[in-house]
Amino acid sequence: MSDLLVRLYGLPGAASERNRLADRGIVIRRAMAYEKQAVVQWVTHRFGPGWAGECDVAFTRVPVSCFIATDAGNIAGFACHDVTCLNFFGPFGVDEKYRRTGIGKALLLS
Repeated sequence: MSDLLVRLYGLPGAASERNRLADRGIVIRRAMAYEKQAVVQWVTHRFGPGWAGECDVAFTRVPVSCFIATDAGNIAGFACHDVTCLNFFGPFGVDEKYRRTGIGKALLLS
């Protein structure tokens, strides 16, 4: 099996992707501490308890190391970093109905 590591320092900035999605009403932002329960439940429902456990850890970091995509206030995707190991990206996922919209790319770049 091939390595799935991504050289994060070589990626472009997130601004253009975030702006493109914002024009469609989708916001990419860092999750807030008060959203922990809702985000972790959302991840559990769509991606299972393993990823939810890692997402939970993201809320113990300062600043929170979880980004979310929202559409009209509803969660459409999430991305975590520095949870499994420092300087590692993931887990991340996008709700099925929002896949192929660029949300995953924007979350990664954020």
